[in-house]
Amino acid sequence: MRLYKRKDSASWWVSWIDQKGQRHRKSTGTDDKSVAKALAGKWQQESFMEHHFGVIPDVPFRDALLRYADAKKRENPKGYEDTNRYQLQMILDKFSDKMLSEIDAKALRGFADTCRETQKDASLQRYLALIKAILNKAKDEGDLVSLPVFPKVKQPKGRTRWLTVDEEHRLLKACPERMRLLIAFALDTGGRSSELFRLDWRYVDLGSGRVTFIETKNGEDRSIRLTERAKRVLLALGPKDSGPVFTYQGKPLKRVKSSFNTARTKAGLEDFRFHDLRHTFASRLVQQGLPLYEVMHMTGHKSLTMVQRYSHLAPEYQERAVAALNTYGHDLVTVPANDRQDLKLENEKPPENRGLEMVPSGGIEPPAPSLPMTCSTPELRRLCLA
Repeated sequence: MRLYKRKDSASWWVSWIDQKGQRHRKSTGTDDKSVAKALAGKWQQESFMEHHFGVIPDVPFRDALLRYADAKKRENPKGYEDTNRYQLQMILDKFSDKMLSEIDAKALRGFADTCRETQKDASLQRYLALIKAILNKAKDEGDLVSLPVFPKVKQPKGRTRWLTVDEEHRLLKACPERMRLLIAFALDTGGRSSELFRLDWRYVDLGSGRVTFIETKNGEDRSIRLTERAKRVLLALGPKDSGPVFTYQGKPLKRVKSSFNTARTKAGLEDFRFHDLRHTFASRLVQQGLPLYEVMHMTGHKSLTMVQRYSHLAPEYQERAVAALNTYGHDLVTVPANDRQDLKLENEKPPENRGLEMVPSGGIEPPAPSLPMTCSTPELRRLCLA
């Protein structure tokens, strides 16, 4: 082991060769030689323990989190700034003094209990997912042997609030012109508020009738074909070569929560948020028969999980299910030829009388006397005892 200083650093560096013959060079981060020497001895001992006994040196959770944050920032800078940065800061505040080995089931349960006092289950689930991602990265890098058991959180029900045509007319009527144009465009493109606010005229092609959302939440660009109404919105805004599409008093639009809530209240809409315009976009696609896989690409989701909530809105949803069930069981019950006319007349009787005379009093095949029968309804019991 050798301590030395580099010309470009005031800190002491350490160099040593491990049991595999591999050389390591590392900065101690201090200009105090005694502290640097202690750190060098600790690292060398950890290297020895890992090689001979499989003991992985413990790492501060803070370091693992910062490495994860750097990777996320490189992958999707805008998404990191909009969402991950604040969530990671909250997690760091809670676990900044912990080592990786201390992030165990007990610590995670305590974190969940504290979060539940101020956060909804959906937010808690996102925080736990981030912590798991941090630990997974640390495990992949060799700093962690295995992941702890995470507390279970009730899966929040996905919102499916969407506008009816009447509600849409009321909302648009209650909006000032600029807000009306933004809402109409959101309804016809499914853009997230962040995507709409960042939309630049450079990514609008009225000639081909397309608009491209860049730096989306999942880090991938998404191209959307424009409806006729969406084209009229862009023409009304006055196309330019570049610059933000949606502005207020000449400046890029950044938020609309206050003005949107005013319009929503005026329109008499309850439990409706700006993001629900995106739900409306997806719901209408499904209602028009578009396959969920295609809806997934239109909305920019990376998996079908997020669009499964709209599956029940598909036309002929139950009709297809019933048709599938009708392919089974044709030979289980047969109606004698002489009774087919009676069955036809039976179907014309009021619903409450149907089914009471389809089977003769003795049954299709009377049961053997030695076998007891249990009848679940008075009608069936009467037939059984006849």
